[in-house]
Amino acid sequence: MKIEITILGLLMEGNLYGYEIKKKIVERLKDYVDIKFGSIYYAIKKAVENDWVQRVGTEKDGGNPERYIYEIKPAGRKHYKKMLKQYFEHNLIHFDIDIVLMFFNTLTKEQKEQFVEDRIESVKEKLVEIKEKISESAKLPAESSQLHLYTYLDNHLKSEMTWLKSLK
Repeated sequence: MKIEITILGLLMEGNLYGYEIKKKIVERLKDYVDIKFGSIYYAIKKAVENDWVQRVGTEKDGGNPERYIYEIKPAGRKHYKKMLKQYFEHNLIHFDIDIVLMFFNTLTKEQKEQFVEDRIESVKEKLVEIKEKISESAKLPAESSQLHLYTYLDNHLKSEMTWLKSLK
């Protein structure tokens, strides 16, 4: 579901070819979503088969192979909105680290302390990156800004930092 929402959401912003979709995912979400390049093309193929997306042209750059440009169709817009609604209504709130924390008590005291220290350092680094992204995004027009995403992540990371410090 994540990859469909991501691809259709990017196409809601404008027509793109596959590599541009991958590039935008990396630019915006590289630290938050792990989507493999091959799965993007599989999801695009599926979206075309489901009549959510259509090829609207090709682009050729030098000796490189032709690239197909994709556009979201009305059925794709409808499906995208339906998926967003479902995601907000039915998706459990969880984070990837939850699985690690499930087994936290299997670690020795020293391993736990090291985990907490390493995680604090990682969260500090991410907070610095997010602050930069917030600053950059605040300068953009509202329709191309990702400020809401970055402020959400900033608040989440600050909460995690508070929790991590409580473990010490």
